Amino acid sequence: MLIDYSRNFIESGGQFIALGSVALVWVGLMAIGAAVRGPERLREIDHLVGWSVLSLFFTGLGVFSTLTFPVIAAIVGMGAFGAFVIVIRSGQGIGTVALVRALLLALPLLLLAAAMQGSQWDEFTDWLVIPRYMLETQAFPSASNPYPNATFSGYPYSWHFISYLSSLIAGGLLESAGALSNVFLLLAAATLLVRLIGQAIGDKNLHRHPGWGLCALAVLAMTLVNPTFAQKVVLTAYADTSSAVVTGSAMIVAWFCIEALVGKDEKTARNHAISLGLLLLLLVNLKQATLVLAILIVGGFYIIALREPTVRFLSALKLGVYILLPPVVIFLIWRYHLHSDPANVRELSIKPFSDWLIHLIPEILGRMGLILTKKGYYLVLFVVLLGVGLRGFWKSKTPFDRFAALAMGIVLGYNVFLLFAYLTTFGKSDALRAASYWRYSMHLGMIIVAFTVFGLAKLWHERASGKFDILRLKWLAVVLMLAAPFVFAKKLRFDRVPTTVHYRHVGAAVSAMLDPNDKVFVTDPRGSGESAAILGFELRSGAKYGGYVGAFHADRINSVKSVLADTDYTAMIVYSQMPEYQDLFQQKLDPKVSYLLKRDTNDEWLVVKTWVHPG
Repeated sequence: MLIDYSRNFIESGGQFIALGSVALVWVGLMAIGAAVRGPERLREIDHLVGWSVLSLFFTGLGVFSTLTFPVIAAIVGMGAFGAFVIVIRSGQGIGTVALVRALLLALPLLLLAAAMQGSQWDEFTDWLVIPRYMLETQAFPSASNPYPNATFSGYPYSWHFISYLSSLIAGGLLESAGALSNVFLLLAAATLLVRLIGQAIGDKNLHRHPGWGLCALAVLAMTLVNPTFAQKVVLTAYADTSSAVVTGSAMIVAWFCIEALVGKDEKTARNHAISLGLLLLLLVNLKQATLVLAILIVGGFYIIALREPTVRFLSALKLGVYILLPPVVIFLIWRYHLHSDPANVRELSIKPFSDWLIHLIPEILGRMGLILTKKGYYLVLFVVLLGVGLRGFWKSKTPFDRFAALAMGIVLGYNVFLLFAYLTTFGKSDALRAASYWRYSMHLGMIIVAFTVFGLAKLWHERASGKFDILRLKWLAVVLMLAAPFVFAKKLRFDRVPTTVHYRHVGAAVSAMLDPNDKVFVTDPRGSGESAAILGFELRSGAKYGGYVGAFHADRINSVKSVLADTDYTAMIVYSQMPEYQDLFQQKLDPKVSYLLKRDTNDEWLVVKTWVHPG
């Protein structure tokens, strides 16, 4: 029992290679960010600025040059090393005190994340598949270099660059690179919350000397008590956590810029505007939907700033060059790449107006609302933000008023966009169930957390600082942060669920037993289709994947019959069964066993290998 529990944290030596590779990537990006922005920068976003520069450089060269990805990566590596040397010699240093303490507090969580393996459906169809294609083909997808098993190969690639570079350093695909990077991004975001707390309580130098207790509270706010912290998103290769962190960080920088304009400090405003433009570049190139978040941040920035009587219209307008140029450039580069080769355009698109689901607006809104009611903690903060944000927009007397108004505008605007997406982009069944609404809502997670932290810190400072010293709880926060991964280890290591492990084991074994001449079909009439997605990911032998039958298919029996009769299919995996299967396969099959069957020369299906179901 103890040995099995310890495997939640220490599973193999490979996880230390993962830790080192991912750390090297982020240290390099921090060095680039520090060198690009100089000594007057916001050190808490160095890694995001460096990631933005990497995204522009990698995307530009990948689209417009014939250089392969390893060559581009080598150039980036040399640039990062040079930046590191420059920053260290200049005496600026890299990182912050808060980040070092956050990393130390989260060591158990980082160790656990390093052991994670792919386990979620979209990982096997996109978020792990695409970095593997990048490693194997060394170029973006195109007609001559298709990514056949990737569902949305036309999505932007900034998130994939992190997994790719980490895997390149490690010498093979690192399935835990996404989980480790997500945890790091949350920890780094916590350091920005520390600076925000300093703003709220009137101590603008607090971020320079934060105590362990304050760092622990900030880390808890971004992890354990974060209403959008879902382990099956954070500890995966999904890009939703990174989208939330970049969105929240960009909003906070936009607010800093507004406050500088209000205070008529044009130099500081310009400095923040440059950082904001780089963060928006990164945001636009993360996911298809994050373009809308970038537009909302820019729109909110100008609406909040220009209604302030002390803000000069021309001063705010001039900042548009710094804010808008970077995201527009990378957006146009990627659109050029996609539309220069239609084979690449595998992304969500707006349907013709005649197919819009306008008549379903009440049902879709009702479903979105129902989903939110099941997220009570988030819903409460959501409603409070809307109320305080509207009040802040109306009064706009204090920095917090403007912060709340900006946050409210982005949150409300993004939900309107999601409704629009369900009406114009999704199919009827997905729209009626508001598919992935909670995952999309996670993109707003850091904004919700930042608003809550800022508001509570301000409330404590104004109403309770003389009565209660919140730092009395510092050791409780530290203990909670250190203990939580051990207490919730089983829940956090969802990739060790026996069924998922079984699917991965069978998929890898089948791949080794098939050859390029085979075409394999998966039948899992009682399953969701996850087993088939995993097989598609594990199938490395060159054998062709021919589809699957799952619980959600209507005519499962006839589908299997047609495959059995089609001589193009040479192999079939049976994960679960229906009563008719005994007659279909003309042999007794145990429902507690998974089977690999192959067609022989007499056109009969023979059992080649079996695997007993777990449990």
